Amino acid sequence: MISVLVAESSAVTKSVIKEIILKSKKLSWIGEISSYNDLKNSISNLKPNVIVTDKSFFDADRSSTLADYCHTFEIPTIIFTTPGEKSPYSSKNIKFLERPEFISFSSTKLDEYALYLEQEILDIKCNLLLENHPASIISTINEDGSFVSQLHPVSIDFSNRKYKAVLVGVSTGGPGALLELLKGIGNGFPLPIFITQHIDSIFDKNLIDWLSSEAKIPVHLAKNNIKPLPGHVYFAPADEHLTFISYPENDFHMILNHDAPVNFLRPAVDKMFGSAVKVFGKNCIAVILTGMGSDGARECLNLKNLGAYTITQDEASCVIYGMPKAAYEMGAACEVLPLSQIPQRLWSLVS
Repeated sequence: MISVLVAESSAVTKSVIKEIILKSKKLSWIGEISSYNDLKNSISNLKPNVIVTDKSFFDADRSSTLADYCHTFEIPTIIFTTPGEKSPYSSKNIKFLERPEFISFSSTKLDEYALYLEQEILDIKCNLLLENHPASIISTINEDGSFVSQLHPVSIDFSNRKYKAVLVGVSTGGPGALLELLKGIGNGFPLPIFITQHIDSIFDKNLIDWLSSEAKIPVHLAKNNIKPLPGHVYFAPADEHLTFISYPENDFHMILNHDAPVNFLRPAVDKMFGSAVKVFGKNCIAVILTGMGSDGARECLNLKNLGAYTITQDEASCVIYGMPKAAYEMGAACEVLPLSQIPQRLWSLVS
């Protein structure tokens, strides 16, 4: 569990953040403070993993205090700012987020924001850990945000690689991005393509039919314990994780399951990538496209550290630069490309 201290002068914001943390299975509420004077003692006594605070917490007539705080403490900190306000300071352990109008949130919107904020807290904790671990060390980030490293140098040689699969993770903005990706790949691709898209059950079949018709390549909902075919595209069904199992003679099958949500998501990109770590290792290509949050980033890093080739979509071509950004900032991307260039890059890797 990641311990969180809230330093906030607004009673409304403090109440909402506390509720989000108490409901989380990955975060632990350890206390709250209302004044800057209490901050130093609280850090010393409570030893928080992450602090959530507000720019207004640092008084306007003490403008140097924020910079002093950033220089003095290396604790990962999320600082809320007013909408449209420019981030006043840059630091590896500081992340500025626009403070939403919590008072106007519906219960559904609050649940969505809770997921988003939890991921931001996990991300900033993981990012600081990664800053202190060289890229030449194989690193594993656990689901609770803890960090394990193995002191073995990463040797990445992509020559003569025999890839077995392409794995794609995508969320917000996915249908349009996937259509462009699959049209660009076209028929005759020598590997199966597996896609985890965050989508409701009422839409998954319609999306499959639309993509199959428009992209002119075989697109299917994945089925349990089936051997995939090269050149075919397989989607994780809504509310089921798509994973893999090894078979003799270098073979593998798709496996669907109803395991617990990962990052509050089922299907989850991290679940698919995590299975690929065990089944494919370096012999796969992982792609993260447009989407909110950070699903996929953690296991994408693990794939890259094993020697798999990883691609993230660039910011300019994303609808939401969340998932690709999280992966990039963790150091999980071998390459960052505009969406229009990814199909050609995939062909070059497997040709």
